[in-house]
Amino acid sequence: MDTKISRVMLIDDHHPTNVLHSLVIENTNQVEETIIFENGSDALTYLKKPFDFRQPQPNIIFLDINMPVMNGWEFLNHFKNLPYNKRSEISLFMLSTSSHPDDIARAEKEDLIIDYLYKPLSEEILQDVIKQYFEMTEVAMPIKKLAFNSRK
Repeated sequence: MDTKISRVMLIDDHHPTNVLHSLVIENTNQVEETIIFENGSDALTYLKKPFDFRQPQPNIIFLDINMPVMNGWEFLNHFKNLPYNKRSEISLFMLSTSSHPDDIARAEKEDLIIDYLYKPLSEEILQDVIKQYFEMTEVAMPIKKLAFNSRK
């Protein structure tokens, strides 16, 4: 049975990258909806509001590191302070061009970051994420970090 993810949130300030990643996500036919924010602050505003049919909760967040307004690390610090019920069903992945060892080491220490992935997001990477980190049920359910990979 193919796992279907309800919602993926992209947090990245680079519009062309968001367009590319949206197309990649759409082409997999494994995600029902993509939500895009160009900075961490706007994404946090969204996540703090009550979730409902007009503002659904994402299952996966792909988070860039280097962004204006609020970078990925600042977003993560605020995300940790959200009530548990707001973040417990969200699987967070760092998606960056940075191969700096400090970024990778910092991400590895963060319990909320499931994996560190390199841009660009591809259909293969997304399908691997879904296969590796979500139970194979009718509705995708997040599972805990198994092993940190920092994959290209």
